[in-house]
Amino acid sequence: MTLDNKTQHDNIGLFRRFALFGVSTIPQHFDLQVSRIEEICDIDGKVVMLELAPNYAELVEQGILQPNTYMLLAERLKGRYSKLVAGDQKLTIPENPNWLIGLIDEYYLYPDWNREEIMRANIVKEKPDIVIVGNGNSDMIKDHFPHAYYTVFEISGGYSASLTGHNRGIHRWNNPDNVITLPSEY
Repeated sequence: MTLDNKTQHDNIGLFRRFALFGVSTIPQHFDLQVSRIEEICDIDGKVVMLELAPNYAELVEQGILQPNTYMLLAERLKGRYSKLVAGDQKLTIPENPNWLIGLIDEYYLYPDWNREEIMRANIVKEKPDIVIVGNGNSDMIKDHFPHAYYTVFEISGGYSASLTGHNRGIHRWNNPDNVITLPSEY
């Protein structure tokens, strides 16, 4: 069987080794997770991809959204990485947003839901050395990139994917190389 150039390029990308981190977005976990990421891998001079919509900073500047975990992470690592990739799907904000619906269902901000496909394509295209995404998306990435060195941060007492809207019940991680347990209470 002969693969076309696009498929062949994608298949090569599937077996590229990079550091994958599945993080908690609870603000109290931020400093501990960043410290552990820095212990595990060298960020200096690397290409780093975050689960960050390419237009997120613009929406924060407009006062529509607040800075999220990934914006804070990008700011904290600024000047160290060689390139930052905003690897998520662009957010779509309606002219008159109904914030109650927006807070309840993130599909509201992504009417054409292509997040997983876009993240995978960005990994193949941008070839990041380090990928940092939320716990819910980290397993999906590991599925498609089985050679990634996968570290997941889980909250003490277990992790329920339903808390992040992924609705898969109590979660079993997808072959992580490392599981770091975070405190459940502060």
